[in-house]
Amino acid sequence: MYSLNPCGKLVKPLLGPYTSEAVGPIVTEYRRLAQTVFSHSKVKDISTLVAGAGALGNEVVKTLGLLGLGKINVADPDRVEPNNLTRSLFLRSPDAVGRNKAEVLAKSARELFPDTDVVSISKEIADIGFQELAATDLIFGCVDNDLARLETAYISTQLDVPVVDGGLATSDYSRGRVSYFPGRSGACFSCRLTHQRRRELLSLWEAASRPCWLEVDDLERRSYPSTPMMAAVVGAMQVELGLRQLLEPGKSKDSPAMTVEIALDPVQRTDVFSMAVSSTCPFHTPLGTRFAPQGLTSKMTVEDLLNQGRPEGNEPRRARLVLDWPICTSARCADCGYRWSPMARLAAFRKSGACPSCASRHFREEEVIRVVERGSRWAGLTLVELGLPEGHLHLIESGLETLL
Repeated sequence: MYSLNPCGKLVKPLLGPYTSEAVGPIVTEYRRLAQTVFSHSKVKDISTLVAGAGALGNEVVKTLGLLGLGKINVADPDRVEPNNLTRSLFLRSPDAVGRNKAEVLAKSARELFPDTDVVSISKEIADIGFQELAATDLIFGCVDNDLARLETAYISTQLDVPVVDGGLATSDYSRGRVSYFPGRSGACFSCRLTHQRRRELLSLWEAASRPCWLEVDDLERRSYPSTPMMAAVVGAMQVELGLRQLLEPGKSKDSPAMTVEIALDPVQRTDVFSMAVSSTCPFHTPLGTRFAPQGLTSKMTVEDLLNQGRPEGNEPRRARLVLDWPICTSARCADCGYRWSPMARLAAFRKSGACPSCASRHFREEEVIRVVERGSRWAGLTLVELGLPEGHLHLIESGLETLL
């Protein structure tokens, strides 16, 4: 079908290699990008993970899709709410409200960006197996709370995968922040926290027990205003900064950690800070080599895993599985007294757990485990029954010696 150009002449629509007949008139050519560091020949093989499918996550996926990036995994366990619709491009479909954010975003993005493999993961980043995360070139942090940032920092340092974290200021919706953390070689989000703040967040993540449920953190749950304009600015900066570290000559993913803060009102300014590894950050101590189990892991017990991780000819009696995230194995409802075994990551359980009997959010964690030793009552459980993610890279220790 022909159309009129501004001069009144008939113009044939763009076809051939620059259009996909299967999806309609969506242009998929990147000739102008070839003159930049973001040429399609370079970005088409990059794999990324976007943690968070809200306003920032939408902007990051939009920009990556326009570049024709090879693969984008989008992780978010939450559902679309009405207030997401005015700030999130890909969540505006008529039936989006009530559906998983990552699924809605991925479906919409796939329709617009046929050259990019966009995959949804309806989980928090801490619930994704480390094998998949280790294969990622770059993680984009688009979450709205510091606990999730801390979990991402742990993953980044353990797997040596760089993170570009974005944030919208809480005190002024015309301010934003982008931080680049290189992975194992440089500072992480935990390094920039004060000792007190780090301790508060780690208590939500690691504390053995709490007398009863308390709100995770008023600052973590409080709603702050944000605008689509600032989300667009910060999301674009995340992509620009992160991909430059991977692609620009003279730079690498091991570049020093840095933060860029931008303010557009009442005074326009940009500040850049460098960061060094904190001597008190617990994430930069090597934990040893991680182990990928072989075979059908859905039926594999912890005992089987420990046997696979044993060096040939060695029979370590003290072999144990070290859990990356503490698991709550027993809880009791403070209202009705019901006891159950959540078998869930402690931080996630504290955030969204509820009594199966009366749905109360007031409960006591009666048992939390961090390691599973050979011969313990948990060693006979399968990895799935223990609540461990599929495709994980496990850490097995025997005494002070880490096994391969």
